[in-house]
Amino acid sequence: MLKSICLFFFVLTFLVESTTASESSNYTPVNQHTTYFVAMDDGVELEVIDWGGDDIPLVFLAGLSLNALTFDPIVHSFLDSHRVIGITRVAHGNSDSRKSNYTTERLAKDIINVLNELKFDSAIFAGHSFAGGELSHLGRHYPERVKGLIYIDAVQDLDYMDSHLAVCPDLGYATIDTLHFQDNFYKTQRVKGDDGNYLPFADLSVLGKFLQEEEDRSYAGIVAPAIAINHIPEETEDFFIGLANPNQKCIEEMNKLTYLGIASFIRDKENADVAAIQKSQHMIHMATPEKLVEIMNNWLDRTFPLHRKPKQLR
Repeated sequence: MLKSICLFFFVLTFLVESTTASESSNYTPVNQHTTYFVAMDDGVELEVIDWGGDDIPLVFLAGLSLNALTFDPIVHSFLDSHRVIGITRVAHGNSDSRKSNYTTERLAKDIINVLNELKFDSAIFAGHSFAGGELSHLGRHYPERVKGLIYIDAVQDLDYMDSHLAVCPDLGYATIDTLHFQDNFYKTQRVKGDDGNYLPFADLSVLGKFLQEEEDRSYAGIVAPAIAINHIPEETEDFFIGLANPNQKCIEEMNKLTYLGIASFIRDKENADVAAIQKSQHMIHMATPEKLVEIMNNWLDRTFPLHRKPKQLR
């Protein structure tokens, strides 16, 4: 029941009160990029951030309530060996909303539409949090388009989401100023409302539909190589990048959510790779970006050796 009415712990949209223009405009992207708006078959336009680069496309998919620029601080580490883009999901950031159909199937189709528009035959996909469902759907239903999958804290067992919500700190009472990593988290949104203020980071009126229409996460049948990179819940010093400290019961529920998800990934995905980052957070790319980049590059070097430039050149 809670899943259908709440945004779970890796969703921060309800944390966002109202970001003023002066606050949001402080963010300057670290890396040069080009912004495209790619039309879907139903007329919805999605924002695509293109950082450039060379060779195998590497496509970043943000978590729920975030947009593609959340990855801006780390993409420079991949530009020597990859054409790097990020896709902002429908109803997020500068992408349009649609009236209905927020299923995982539809979201995956949107991603494939972007690949078609950019004339990418296939790509490696790196997805954070909610994007794990999109990664799995792509891997099962579009195997010819998927070279590899990188799950960034994105293999949770959603059967334990309700019990987690019941005992962990309530995100609904937080404000933007409570949390860390604002520069590459909140202040990447640049859509202004009629009053001149910047809007929240996703369409609040439809975010619940993503959760209601999300398909169960399954890793069976995925043939592309894949790695799950996770934080360690019991080493979380401040719950969710600054929102209080989790109590013991919360840690226990986070452990179920995380470790049973990892167990399913290992059980169902043949030749699955798993890595853990100590002293991190669910927002791994913000809390411990250097460690995340190191693990990703090591895995990419090992998995795609013929297409990766020597480390000393990166």
